[in-house]
Amino acid sequence: MTVSDTDLYATGAKVTSMTSVREVGPAVGAAAAPTSILSAGPFSARRTRTRQRLMAAAIAVFAERGVIGSSVEEICEAAGFTRGAFYSNFADKDALVLALIEQGIAEEYAAAEEAVTELKERGAPLLATDTVAQVLDRLSGGGRSDRTNLLAQRELLLYAARVPGLRAPYQAFADACRAQVEALVTDALTYAGLEFTVPLEVALDLLMASHDHMQQTALFTDRMDPGPMHALIMNLTRPRPEVCFPRADQEL
Repeated sequence: MTVSDTDLYATGAKVTSMTSVREVGPAVGAAAAPTSILSAGPFSARRTRTRQRLMAAAIAVFAERGVIGSSVEEICEAAGFTRGAFYSNFADKDALVLALIEQGIAEEYAAAEEAVTELKERGAPLLATDTVAQVLDRLSGGGRSDRTNLLAQRELLLYAARVPGLRAPYQAFADACRAQVEALVTDALTYAGLEFTVPLEVALDLLMASHDHMQQTALFTDRMDPGPMHALIMNLTRPRPEVCFPRADQEL
């Protein structure tokens, strides 16, 4: 049985707002975080719940049938809403895809940021390489590393690549995510007393490639193996000079 939201929204209104990707910190620069094409203001609690149910249903449907093979009707049925509720929140399926991409990036960044905060609050810090690995592990999972979400994320990527109108917005979100990752990883390295042995851009390319490989392998093995990424971190980092050779006035 479906629920109509016409009592909440004007009939036929096509609102596509979505909380934008979190702003990048001052170290990255304001230009790194693009303004979301979906942002249009806050929602009521009820409307937020409706959107989240539709998006959660879409993840499940996309994982099973793919984005192209899924219809708005199937998503609405899975969420328990009418088409009116869908079109009151998303102009079309493309707008829903963009909202899901943006949500995924925001969740991954929030999870990694939380890991940095937790590490700094510990009384006894982890080993240097483990500090960076924990941040990247949290970023990789984002709290949504089950098979359904992994499949859905791959489908969203392929769909955005196929649809010309979605390529630029997807790349904008991906660039913002990379800038945020750069800020978080740099912060974690500083906290751990490490530096990369290769240029930062190269290191990020290698780490993200390792992350993608880990997710792809998980689709066939049903497990996330962080071992290769941890090994890569150990070979891409070294103690900072001031850690190896502290000044005379610094405590060893």
